Amino acid sequence: MRESSASVFDFLAKDVSAAGSFHSRKTGVLAADGEVLCAVDASGRPTVLVPLGTLKDGPLDWHSRSLSMQTLELTVDGIQQPYVILRCIDAKLHHQFGLLADDVLEAVELDPGKASAAISVTLERWRSLFETDRGALLGPAQLAGIMAELIVLQQLVECHGSQALSSWQGPEGNRHDFVFADCSVEVKATTNHNNMVVTIHGGRQLAAPNQGELYLRALQLERTPNGTSVPGKVRQLVELGVSRLGLLTALGGARYSDADSSVYEEFKYSTLSDSSFLVDDTFPRITAETLRPTGTIERLGDISYSIDLGHMTKANLDLSHVTLANGGQE
Repeated sequence: MRESSASVFDFLAKDVSAAGSFHSRKTGVLAADGEVLCAVDASGRPTVLVPLGTLKDGPLDWHSRSLSMQTLELTVDGIQQPYVILRCIDAKLHHQFGLLADDVLEAVELDPGKASAAISVTLERWRSLFETDRGALLGPAQLAGIMAELIVLQQLVECHGSQALSSWQGPEGNRHDFVFADCSVEVKATTNHNNMVVTIHGGRQLAAPNQGELYLRALQLERTPNGTSVPGKVRQLVELGVSRLGLLTALGGARYSDADSSVYEEFKYSTLSDSSFLVDDTFPRITAETLRPTGTIERLGDISYSIDLGHMTKANLDLSHVTLANGGQE
């Protein structure tokens, strides 16, 4: 198993080279014109160096606020030749760049004869993630909410494979967190040890889905040193075959940035309880259908209320039996 690019960059950054040069290490990935290198420049910025035969289309010099890509003649092991140089400019995104570099290496490995195109295509896929404005750090309660959704996502992936990611639609703005062909699931988390009270935001979260039944999945989580962090859960999902880029893009919709993963590693959670409830006519909720007169909810703002699930009847929600919408195609 290849060492992660992020760990290679961290190692190389401990001994940066003289001004104007790179401190590099071979990756074992061969392009048509030589071996791809991971490197850091004189400022310790992580860089991927991909050798080219000639500059067929002339020199390249592209920069954004986070990344740069250019072509330059470099001398490596006594041999001078042109390289595509993909570099991370923003120090806060070094870890995320390591993930991008891993994808670049995989793309080059798949098609060594088209290394330059592989870099461009991979960069285009990742670029929006790098250019997204990062908001304030998420707090423990927000991380617990994301953790609960990722736990459910992992259960789905273990039953249906990596395509289950397509059912996670909450971060995309859907009123329910998970949407299937035959039901929908809204996920809630609480870190309260003493009760199972969850908070509902707005009049749409518990509104009936377009098709099938709606379930509320409630997880009681506890912060513990022996638990799992959100970055740790992301790694587990990637190991199960979930697209790393697809997962990080979805998390971006939940205001989670992988660039802050070193901070979020400190917030680890264990599951104390995991229960499901059928949201039917007997379930307490505020929606457009439950308020009278009709249309009242349109005149109400900032709806937020809590539901005590402690004495409510639990439902048997078997995620292995749900049907992925559109065959699970993203």
